[in-house]
Amino acid sequence: MMDFQKLVDIYEELEQVSSGNKMREILADFFKTVPKEDIAIVAYLTLGKFTSDYENAVLGFAESSILKAISSAAGVSSSKVRESNQKTGDAGLTAEIFLKHKPQTLIPVGKLTIHELFENLKKLAEMSGTGSQDLKSNMIVRMYQKVSAKGAKYLTRILLGTLRMGVGDMTVLDALSIAYTGEKKNKELLENAYNICPDVGVMAETIAKKGLKGLEKIDVHVGRPIKMMLAQRIASLDELNKKMPGKVSVEGKYDGERVQAHKTKEGKIQLFSRRLDNTTNQFPDLVKYLDKINAKEFILEGEILAIDENGKPRPFQTLMQRRRKNDVEAYIKKVPVQIKIFDLLYVDGKTIFNKPFEERRKIINKIVPKGKHIMPAEEILTDNVEEMNDFFQKMLDDGYEGIMIKSLQGEYQAGTRGWNWIKWKKEYVKEMSDTFDLVVVGAYHGRGKRSGVYGALLCAIYNPENDSFETLCKLGTGLTDEVLDELPEKLKQYQSDKKPARVNCKKEMIPDVWFKPGVVVDVLAAELTVSPFHTAGVALRFPRFLRFRDDKKAEQATTLKEVSEI
Repeated sequence: MMDFQKLVDIYEELEQVSSGNKMREILADFFKTVPKEDIAIVAYLTLGKFTSDYENAVLGFAESSILKAISSAAGVSSSKVRESNQKTGDAGLTAEIFLKHKPQTLIPVGKLTIHELFENLKKLAEMSGTGSQDLKSNMIVRMYQKVSAKGAKYLTRILLGTLRMGVGDMTVLDALSIAYTGEKKNKELLENAYNICPDVGVMAETIAKKGLKGLEKIDVHVGRPIKMMLAQRIASLDELNKKMPGKVSVEGKYDGERVQAHKTKEGKIQLFSRRLDNTTNQFPDLVKYLDKINAKEFILEGEILAIDENGKPRPFQTLMQRRRKNDVEAYIKKVPVQIKIFDLLYVDGKTIFNKPFEERRKIINKIVPKGKHIMPAEEILTDNVEEMNDFFQKMLDDGYEGIMIKSLQGEYQAGTRGWNWIKWKKEYVKEMSDTFDLVVVGAYHGRGKRSGVYGALLCAIYNPENDSFETLCKLGTGLTDEVLDELPEKLKQYQSDKKPARVNCKKEMIPDVWFKPGVVVDVLAAELTVSPFHTAGVALRFPRFLRFRDDKKAEQATTLKEVSEI
């Protein structure tokens, strides 16, 4: 059985690295030495996880409870540990300091294996009720007793969910591809399989035990989310005919929260967000509406909107009030919701996402009821740009965001920004500006009125080709006092004492503080201009902060390819 220390040595190596390629190399070499039956566990733990994201298993430890466990394991007072932690600002470093000299136990405790750690993390996530706090604390203390001082540092970060070495899911997939197929060019096959099965553990085990042929056989599984398809954009509606000739489907585009809903044969309904988080508990009312769909089993997608008593849309910020663990019932009444269904990927035992959209949409119209709280997305079929523009204006008048134009023959391209969907929003109209989802990778200290807080942010776009983040702008406008107050706390867990390995930045733009890619912001800008100072090769002109995009992961930000095409 593999000792956790082997993984700790890899964590240490990765923490010193500032190159994405070197990171992949280290991981690929390590993966080659891992027994095949352990590779799934190692893949999860490399990311500081013990399950896939969609399984909603959360440890949820407060830093104070972990500091107490450190003091028990080290045999020192809690106040001493707290005091040290205030100086280091990192509970991991605090654990390393105090567990260099552990008190001897009467019975030798042995070493922590990755299996024991993995099983313990699962147990800790499941424990609840009377006496569970003591049981959890004892389990953590026992693990501290079995690890080295460096091991204590990383164990602490795993427990607090702060093990962020700049390694992303795609970094792990690239390294698996190199380790088991000898080259990175098989990455595309891995990515396609991962888009249908976004579970690093399943992917690692499949490729290790069954090779590339095993990946080709990975199929849709109800209850396991599929990575969501994304839309392209065009400069004007007149361009549409080049990209999508002939008759198309034009649907409403809504400013709500995208959801993928799964219903099993047994009747269990689960909801997954764009980030693939399980959000079922936030929307028990939505589960009831979805149960009215005339199908025993399905995977479908729609947009959740907050509505008023007349069924009219309310702002996105209002919907965000539904993101809660407590008072859910009260907020069902306070913020009622509606779902507009716009795609169907699986129904009654059949995978249909590779069927033409026209067929999928006909089934939606047949099985989805039309009511105040659930309905198919508004749609017209046309090849006439004027009719599209009229429908676009109607959607804006109704309080929506714009339109989605879909190829009638198009498949659903999981996890891909394909030309089968094109979005057209009010921001794209010539006299308006454009919006971008950017990743915060750095911050500059404020001056004058903003001294003592971050004055501006360094923002980047994602380059999926290299699994890297390229800087695009310095963002200061639109950051209200409220946002500035919120920033340090929001960014704290991503702070890095050096440039993260996957971030590329020119010396002219080096920030005062670095952040590992994690926080996504919605930014409005007038235009793009060529820039020698940003690694994207262009920069945003007059960027303005609009809002945080908590529903997006860093890798779901605007891409370099999208920006190149604007």
